[in-house]
Amino acid sequence: MTEARPDGGDQDFAATVTEAPAETPPMPPAAVQDPVATAEDVTLADVWAARERIMPHLHRTPLFPARTLSRMTNTDLKLKVESMQRTGSFKARGALNAALLLSPEQKARGVVTLSAGNHGQGLAFAAGMVGMRCVVFMPETAIPTKVEAIRGYGAETRFAPTMEQVFPAMEAYRQEHGMTFVAPFSDPAIIAGQGTVGLEILEDAPDVEAVVVPVGGGGLLAGVALTLKALKPEVRVVGVEPEGAAVVSRSLARGECLTLDKIETVADGLTAPFAGPLTQAIIERTVDDIVLVTDEEILHALRLILERTKLLVEPAGAAAVAALLAGKAAVPHGTKTVAILSGGNVDGGTLKALL
Repeated sequence: MTEARPDGGDQDFAATVTEAPAETPPMPPAAVQDPVATAEDVTLADVWAARERIMPHLHRTPLFPARTLSRMTNTDLKLKVESMQRTGSFKARGALNAALLLSPEQKARGVVTLSAGNHGQGLAFAAGMVGMRCVVFMPETAIPTKVEAIRGYGAETRFAPTMEQVFPAMEAYRQEHGMTFVAPFSDPAIIAGQGTVGLEILEDAPDVEAVVVPVGGGGLLAGVALTLKALKPEVRVVGVEPEGAAVVSRSLARGECLTLDKIETVADGLTAPFAGPLTQAIIERTVDDIVLVTDEEILHALRLILERTKLLVEPAGAAAVAALLAGKAAVPHGTKTVAILSGGNVDGGTLKALL
């Protein structure tokens, strides 16, 4: 294992990073999976408690009307701009909630995770807020700007030669040092934190009829869906996956958590290689549909969001709008709809190439 990366500067708002090229790791060790997870493991009360806990430290992100995109999607569309959240994505919500719920003993030992981008930044930020050590395991192929952003929040980055070796390297380190693993998505505290996005949507758009959510591992979708269905069951909730990284929908179809053999998508922020039992259980109960979009549809949406709204998002953050533009979300004409722009962590070189 090597560790030879430059320190990054302070990242106070939306760090400009992009995800590393996707490689497919094996299923994580049993210690980081919960085979008996049920949808009842996270409740609306948990989401409310998470909001009280985390929002003094985070941004309440705006909900912007999008008139041109409304016309193009045949909806009454608003955009929930999570790309304006601290660390540049919604991930700070769940990560901070998880960090604040740790016991004093766990905080003293520190936290460990694996990431190629947004979750690593979120947890590094959260660890800094509570004053604990954080170690983020990554492949040596990780993009330098992403590594710098994570280290800029004060976390340590450790590397394995390939993504396939990140899981066992992290698990061995966790056991040796007694650190607490904070999962990227299939964790009750993470899901409850992400559910606060749903609370804000309902408060700012109480007449909402449909919410469309980008899907990687499913933490955001699970949190938003359980919140919306508890408070306004008639709201249609649609998840959006890239065709080349459809682990959540494939796992639902098979009735078990799968690991993808191959990942190919421009939406690197939606490249979770495996599904988690807790997120799958909640999604199965609360989500109305999951649809797939192509890379071409994602890039078309990204360009339109930038040109028409002047909002900067990463490809993953454009997935919900992509599904609406392509007519795949199956929302009736004129539906009062919210699309979540989940993140904006893309560097200038990558954005130039995509555009």
